[in-house]
Amino acid sequence: MNRALRFSPAFSISCVLFTLVFLPGCGGPAVPSDTLIYGRGGDANDLDPIHTDIGESVKVIVNIFEPLVAYDKETLDLVPGVAESWETSEDGREWTFKLRPGVKFHDETPLNADAVVFTFQRILDPDSPYAFGNVIPYFSNYSQIEKVEAVDDLTVKFTLKQPQATFLPTIAMFSSGIVSPTAVKKYGTEFSRNPVGSGPFKFEYWRPKQEILLSRFEDYWGDKAGVERVVFVPSQESSIRVIQLKRGEIHIADNLPPSDMDSLEGAEGVVVQSTPGINIGYLTMQTQKPPLDQVKVRQAVSHAIDLDRLIDVAYSGHAQKAKTMVPPTLWGHGENVPEHQYDVEKAKALLKEAAKEGGFELPVKLQLFVMDSPRPYMQQPRQTAIYIKDALEKVGFEIEIITNDIGQHFQRMTRGEHQLGLSGWSADIADPHNFLHTLLHSDNINKSGGNNLSQYKNEKVDELLDKAQFELDKGKRAQYYEEAQELIYEDVPVLPLVHVPVRIAERDNVKGYKLHPSSQVRLKSARLEE
Repeated sequence: MNRALRFSPAFSISCVLFTLVFLPGCGGPAVPSDTLIYGRGGDANDLDPIHTDIGESVKVIVNIFEPLVAYDKETLDLVPGVAESWETSEDGREWTFKLRPGVKFHDETPLNADAVVFTFQRILDPDSPYAFGNVIPYFSNYSQIEKVEAVDDLTVKFTLKQPQATFLPTIAMFSSGIVSPTAVKKYGTEFSRNPVGSGPFKFEYWRPKQEILLSRFEDYWGDKAGVERVVFVPSQESSIRVIQLKRGEIHIADNLPPSDMDSLEGAEGVVVQSTPGINIGYLTMQTQKPPLDQVKVRQAVSHAIDLDRLIDVAYSGHAQKAKTMVPPTLWGHGENVPEHQYDVEKAKALLKEAAKEGGFELPVKLQLFVMDSPRPYMQQPRQTAIYIKDALEKVGFEIEIITNDIGQHFQRMTRGEHQLGLSGWSADIADPHNFLHTLLHSDNINKSGGNNLSQYKNEKVDELLDKAQFELDKGKRAQYYEEAQELIYEDVPVLPLVHVPVRIAERDNVKGYKLHPSSQVRLKSARLEE
């Protein structure tokens, strides 16, 4: 990267990473072989599973907490988690889970049926004294759960309001991770800084913007983690993470710019892993704010941006042009939905028509919100924002780029403070519902965690997405999603930009860790060779 090397706080702390972890190049001995250092582009914002949807938090959470149902080690198939089996009633409304005996939380208390009920009541009960705030981003995913009951110490029964095709995948989400009731009651509002689950790693400490340390949970019910400790180190400067990786000061680096990742392909001692991403990077348009409440203005935006050129400029060619919000790696992708066409003259004409009809003058002044740290779907957010600004200013817009740290970026857009904003999504579950309902259903418009950042409202789209959620026939569900995506295309509340393969670079002494199709960073299988 052609920028001066600036040592960030994250780099400085890498020289003093806990008394057990001294790094080479900092004047101390080599990193112990049982400590894995994970370098990433940003810090977590919250480690309570129900209160975050930020990817940097999820990377840590999935190593601390476990849901009833999990993904297979290498596929998106659902397999037993802390529940060893389950069954459903003929009408699909009752789901009964049998828990594994002998599972313990990190505080040595038992993971039993009461703990499962407690976990879900925190999500479902708006008056729960143990929820510690109303920011529950995935609340709508659980809204069809009528009640959760402990049948006996190791049996839990869920009763749904109606059969739901997405229920079991929802139970496998990171936000469904079972929490220790004892720890939640002990730490109260500080539980997000003192998380206690039953996963292969337990939490030790969090120094914000410096490091998060996890240690192997020796009483874990399954195969023990392959390393004794994991340290998550944030650094927004991708160039620093590249240097750290080459020196062996970190073991894994993610969300690097494609050009940096390409340069590491042949670097000595470095291995690059890649897997197709189930994600979307997109431009959100706040449909409730003039002049973006006019469809012609939004159409002008969509015609002004050359996605092929964007992929060259900001992704070094390592991305796939998007036409819908559902990735083509996922069933339910809108095969018949047209691509947004790049057409500068059409963009200019539409904007002039909208100005005449709406009584506003050109150029149209808009703010474009962008995050300050890389994401899996947008490794170079600043470059992406600059490209979009330049493209829009050629057709009659005047764009001001507003940069915020990752947490503030999404908080401000959730509150609807933006006009245009860069955003994206990586799959929580391998289902179109996770993209379309989560990002575009009007149920997900709220200022305390709603993910419909465009504040898009279309009753017909809502109706189709609701039908798809409750229809158990996959073919019919796919048709509902197709129709919904065609309507979304016409309304243009968002401009789908890219689907991005997930790539990481790691030292060649890291063994056993494989990228998962879900993009979850599950480090239990990782080990370090001398």
